Amino acid sequence: MWGPVEPPLPEPAVTLDTSGLLCPIPIVKAAAAVKGLPVGAVLLVIATDPGIETDMPLWCRATRHEHLATFRDGTSWKSYVRKRGRAAPPSP
Repeated sequence: MWGPVEPPLPEPAVTLDTSGLLCPIPIVKAAAAVKGLPVGAVLLVIATDPGIETDMPLWCRATRHEHLATFRDGTSWKSYVRKRGRAAPPSP
């Protein structure tokens, strides 16, 4: 076996393609997309701006969302984020 085996990334609830957009727009659009997701849902952001490699983990730390991974995939970058927060109370 070559290197550590990592579990597969979860299926995203939403995929956001920000290809061609430069910093800070991919993070701004990701923030808006996360707001519409339920707690625990995963957002996949596709970007061509290499700044997402450092910007997304920093944004996740600042907003307390879970940064799952950011990696290069051909000419694009893929970044996976899991929304954290309080779940809505159950309906009566």
